[in-house]
Amino acid sequence: MTMLQMLHNPLVLKLAAMLVLLVGTIIIGTGIILFLRKKLVAGEEAPAPRVANNETAFALAAYEGVISKLKEQEKELGRLRKVDREQANESASMSESVLSNLSSGVVLFNPANLVRQANPAAKTLLGYQSIAGLHVRDIFRGVTQARITLSSADAGDAATPGIDWSESGPSPLLKAVSSCLKEGALFRRVEADYKTPSGEARVLGITISPVRNYSGDTVGAVALLSDLTEITNLAQQVRLRQSMAALGEMSAGIAHEFKNSLATISGYAQMLRREASAGSEREFAGKIADETASLARIVNDFLQFAKPEGLQRSEVDIRAMLLDCAHETGVGLDAAGLPMELKVEGDPTALRQAFSNLLRNSAEAVEAGVQPRVTAQATVTPSVTTIVLTDNGKGIPTDQIPRVFIPFFTTKPQGTGLGLALVHRIITQHGGTITVASSPSGTGFTIALPVRISAGFAAKSQTEPE
Repeated sequence: MTMLQMLHNPLVLKLAAMLVLLVGTIIIGTGIILFLRKKLVAGEEAPAPRVANNETAFALAAYEGVISKLKEQEKELGRLRKVDREQANESASMSESVLSNLSSGVVLFNPANLVRQANPAAKTLLGYQSIAGLHVRDIFRGVTQARITLSSADAGDAATPGIDWSESGPSPLLKAVSSCLKEGALFRRVEADYKTPSGEARVLGITISPVRNYSGDTVGAVALLSDLTEITNLAQQVRLRQSMAALGEMSAGIAHEFKNSLATISGYAQMLRREASAGSEREFAGKIADETASLARIVNDFLQFAKPEGLQRSEVDIRAMLLDCAHETGVGLDAAGLPMELKVEGDPTALRQAFSNLLRNSAEAVEAGVQPRVTAQATVTPSVTTIVLTDNGKGIPTDQIPRVFIPFFTTKPQGTGLGLALVHRIITQHGGTITVASSPSGTGFTIALPVRISAGFAAKSQTEPE
């Protein structure tokens, strides 16, 4: 077949067209591939420095991020530190506020026995303006006697070798503080008779405890102080009243028998005096009658003390009563300190006897040849009237003051020991109190009487012996 015939053959034409199309496609595809490859090669060679720059930028960004986080953490730590400081300051302020407002005294000692801290109540109880830095022996030098009052369950607290609680002065208390600091010993229920630098007598309740750190080592000692003066005085008055009640109940019957016998002796003495002819016989009979009358008065006083009658309540003018009693007993009374209207509710007869006994006691307390004088002062509140009677006598020895209201205790050669006991009976029967303070220049009695007697005291006085 010739070339011309082949060109006119449709099959050959189709095959030729397909071949041309295939070649064109290959050429175009190859060109496109070469062009893309060139672009790719150019892109891989030129941006190499940009990759390095991106890595540096990434490192810088990461570093800045770390710095930023560190700064944020630093700010958070600063905030936490500020919160901690505020909480610490608040805690310290609260602790200081609690210590300042405690009614009990708190004294903190360091290991050198020096006062590290003390709250205002401790300074008031001890009678010092400031005790910071003082040694324990300086602040407790006013202790005259220290003792431990323990139940059987707490007896182990006092079993510290080297401490003799019967020893007078502050020595046992100083040893207790030292033992607490050195050995961590605990001392509870310590009582101390204490005199402040100004001379005021107090009874202190003391608890001494060790102060330990987190590891358990003793780093100090704390003394907790409380004022037991009023409680102690009330307890003494209660014991005294109980003793008086027991004594009155036991002795009233005996006194009645004495009174009956004395009445018989007095009757016979009067008969002998009337019938005696000789002067000496009449004189002896008269002396018997006089001594019998004196004994009868003592028995009457004792009976009145042992078996008091019920109170007959009415309004009593204390100022007028004191002036009358002073006139009767021959005592010069300085009443300038008494208000003109000084009235209480009470039994006039009983109160007159109480004030007469006090003034008579003052008249007998002066030196021979000295005119007895008593200064009276009074303070009045809506509920209590307080009267202070101070004489110019020679005073009562300090060791005898706690016993002056005990029945039959007397320092007078001719005394019966019932005068002040009867005064105490009458005042307490009215719901009041009486205390005594004395010095070589005189003795003062402080009587506190309620303006109105409570129903409890009035009912008790009518039904119970005291």
